[in-house]
Amino acid sequence: MKILVVGSFRFEMYAKAFYDAFRRLGHEVEKIDTEDFVAKGFLGGTIEKVKHHWLVGSSINVADHALKERVREFKPDLVFMYHCYFFHPSAVQEISRKTTVFSYENDDPFVRRNDKHNSSFYIAAAKYCKMNYVFRRKNVADFATLGIHNVKVLLPYYTETRNFPMACEKDIPLAFVGHWEDDGRDAMIKALLDAGLPFELYGDALSWQNSPLWGDLENIYFGPALGDQYNAVLNRVQVALVFFSRINSDTYTRRCFELPVTKTVMLSEYTEDMDKLWPEDECCVYFRSKEELVHKAARLLDHPEEMKRIAENAFNRLKVLGGSETDRVRQVLADYDAIARGKNPLSES
Repeated sequence: MKILVVGSFRFEMYAKAFYDAFRRLGHEVEKIDTEDFVAKGFLGGTIEKVKHHWLVGSSINVADHALKERVREFKPDLVFMYHCYFFHPSAVQEISRKTTVFSYENDDPFVRRNDKHNSSFYIAAAKYCKMNYVFRRKNVADFATLGIHNVKVLLPYYTETRNFPMACEKDIPLAFVGHWEDDGRDAMIKALLDAGLPFELYGDALSWQNSPLWGDLENIYFGPALGDQYNAVLNRVQVALVFFSRINSDTYTRRCFELPVTKTVMLSEYTEDMDKLWPEDECCVYFRSKEELVHKAARLLDHPEEMKRIAENAFNRLKVLGGSETDRVRQVLADYDAIARGKNPLSES
């Protein structure tokens, strides 16, 4: 099967992960890296942000032409567009007459933010795609209000080459690895510090420095944990906090699949979606208040056998759920096969 993957290959966990997984499963795969159409450097990057916010400029036309030409030359059976915001809907419509087009969006395209690309092209192009995968259930309902119903949740995943168990000492008792949002997560972490619990903080420094509690957190901040260090840190942590982005209306996150593969216990905000994926006190420990967080964190650290049991359960549950990028690609291929057979993959899911 011939597959064209379109998206940014800047980070290995996004379009590149799907490209590699399609190839791993034996398919003939080519790519269009949307980073090729983005000007580099501070000035160029600023200009591109303006272009993509207002959806104007020559780079969009160049991208459209490249997409249409590659489809014409490669003749793919499937075009898989990962987080593609700036192709004109007319370009997607044109290639949809020649091949099957699927899209996937890991952000919430219905949330308007100044720091995000304008999503109007992506939303308008959805009606030309045979399948539109979204990260969260909310977006299925969002698209339905527009009369677009070929929308399906494709859960997040861990990346096999990036997230895996390592033989190392779990010498970090408590940690959070992630960005700061103004949702009270900094106050939650401070409560753990005030209770005298050991804690290490990792993530984007620029975001955390915006926290009004940065002065209290600066001494436990250990850097962004990039590249190989990211997996090493996840493996070293005994208990990892999990918070959800309010901006993106998240009820689970990619890290909820990355942590179990490293046998790290998740101490997470409670959501119904999380509890369905990771049953409470079997595969994950949940907190619903600051006080409960402190109590359950202390209890876990005092009961290493309980931590081991929960970590093993989550690791085994991950196998049942199918949590890797290759598992997600298998789902995509199954949906493609259903459509090719004239079936509705939504009714078969």
